[in-house]
Amino acid sequence: MEIRLWPNQEFRIEVNETQKLKVMVVSGLAEVKGQELLSEKWYAFKDTKTFIFTFSGCRLKVEGVCDLQYVSDTTNVPLIFNILSFFSKNGFDYSKLRTFMVIGNGRSTFCFTLINFFIRMGKKVLFTEIDPSRGNVFPGALSTIHVDTLIDCIEGLRLKNPLSFYYGSTEITNMELYDLQTTKLQEAIKAKNIEDLHLILCPEGTSAFYNTLIKRFEVDRVVVVGNERLYHSLDVIAEKLMINRSGFVEEKEVGRSISRYFKGVNNEYTPFTFNVKYKWRIVRIGEMYVAPISALPLGSTRKVGCVEASEVEIAENSVLGISEAREIEDVAGSPVLGYVVVIDANSFKILCTQPRLPKYTFLIQGDLKHIEY
Repeated sequence: MEIRLWPNQEFRIEVNETQKLKVMVVSGLAEVKGQELLSEKWYAFKDTKTFIFTFSGCRLKVEGVCDLQYVSDTTNVPLIFNILSFFSKNGFDYSKLRTFMVIGNGRSTFCFTLINFFIRMGKKVLFTEIDPSRGNVFPGALSTIHVDTLIDCIEGLRLKNPLSFYYGSTEITNMELYDLQTTKLQEAIKAKNIEDLHLILCPEGTSAFYNTLIKRFEVDRVVVVGNERLYHSLDVIAEKLMINRSGFVEEKEVGRSISRYFKGVNNEYTPFTFNVKYKWRIVRIGEMYVAPISALPLGSTRKVGCVEASEVEIAENSVLGISEAREIEDVAGSPVLGYVVVIDANSFKILCTQPRLPKYTFLIQGDLKHIEY
């Protein structure tokens, strides 16, 4: 089957995990989230909701099955491209405008599209994810990564030397820990002195919450994607920019993000499984793991949302972060080197991307579990 797209149209597809849809550009130019598709090459899509966009018009050849496919005239790609055009006309001078906080519906797609536009111009982009529910880098973590290659429409973001703090949950319930780790993350970013465009993908929150992050990360603009009500109700100290939402808002699945980390998108990696023999200390961070109120002295109160790490029993199927900390009091504010999954708690058998663990001391146990290995 052939599909004809006119300029500034999208071909939208919904493909479930048991289906596969192949698309080839027969003539003209087309792209997915800023990545230009090569002519006469098949691209196989499965378990995704995405869209193919064209600036100038194109013809596509489509084979396979999917839940839904259609052509739409509604798109936000030209608006995203206008941001690239602005910087291009100003010689990519970031002295007055560098850091963008991105919120709203479709914020991951916005970030990836803009990043790919910049990469195609030979520029790098610093991508920071402080929404632990997204999992573009790793779910349950607050991370930053310097992107210097295209984000592939099939494989997604290439995890090349990310800096990551393991928050341990996809929900922000311990604000003190979140504040500590975002502060440490920003300190690490400033220490790197990277002079490229900086996109910060943020979770949902109040205006006060956003203003705190704006000050912490020295944000120049707040981009609101696909939510006009949020844009008009938002009372923030940085200038706002409204961008219409993309064709699809694909919900990030924690299990799929974790599987990608260990096995790749198409199971191209083979992770290692082995029993841990080196003595590690399993810890959890937060108020719920310190002494209960009944155990405190009469009249005293317990600090809510504390950041102390306490040793706990290892839990089956838990996702553990490999902490760089040398002392237990430094665990909450230290980055992690990577992640493992507990396959068997009794024998301490784990799933790992490497054949052995580095010689550190602490493994951080959070709320995340993963059972598909």
